[in-house]
Amino acid sequence: DYIDFEYIVVDGCSTDGSIELLEGYRERLQHLVVEPDDGQADAIRKGFELASGDLLCFLNSDDLLLPGCLTWVAEYFGSNDDVDAIYSHRVFVNETDEPTKFWTLPPHSDYCMSRWDFIPQETCFWRRSLMLEAGGMDPSYQFALDYDLFVRMMKLGRFRRVHAFLAAFRVHAEAKSSTLYETVGRQEVDKVRIANDVRLHWYDVLLKYLFGGTILGISWLFRIVSLSAFRDRIKFIS
Repeated sequence: DYIDFEYIVVDGCSTDGSIELLEGYRERLQHLVVEPDDGQADAIRKGFELASGDLLCFLNSDDLLLPGCLTWVAEYFGSNDDVDAIYSHRVFVNETDEPTKFWTLPPHSDYCMSRWDFIPQETCFWRRSLMLEAGGMDPSYQFALDYDLFVRMMKLGRFRRVHAFLAAFRVHAEAKSSTLYETVGRQEVDKVRIANDVRLHWYDVLLKYLFGGTILGISWLFRIVSLSAFRDRIKFIS
């Protein structure tokens, strides 16, 4: 229901049928870039360089924006000039778009979110001016590209967790988040902390488990109370 947006797709010469599928939507895309790249962060960087909007976000190919999301986001930024970036609670979906669980997140904390990568990337929107000031996407990352960008932007602007569900994160066996964290992911998270002088103290580990435990506890209760009704009310975009 929102028309003033640019949809930019960057594909690194996929061989899984993506390019053929995208050709059927070419007239609805402001840009379709199909060319070799140096990985996901490099591809997203190319997309941002083509974007002209005041508000930015990016989606991985598995993830979904929920119906009404763009209108809600535009209105929120329009009435909250003091906020530079927002993110929401997270909905997890399976291969057939069924919601399976949630993260119900507490209010934003720069201290916590700069130390632990809890921001649901697919739900995050920010002002273009903030990203440019922070230096944009660093193409050297393959896993922690969003965490790196968010930490740099948190130093310069005001983030807020909004009380909404803006997007859905898909979980499946081949997802990068499932397969790479214990190797490339952990190394890159450490690299972000070092590059941004984010120091972990012994009590920060305790904070991680208190914060994460709060998310899981509240989310478990929310799932028990609301999941069946939520499934009936929300139709995901396919």
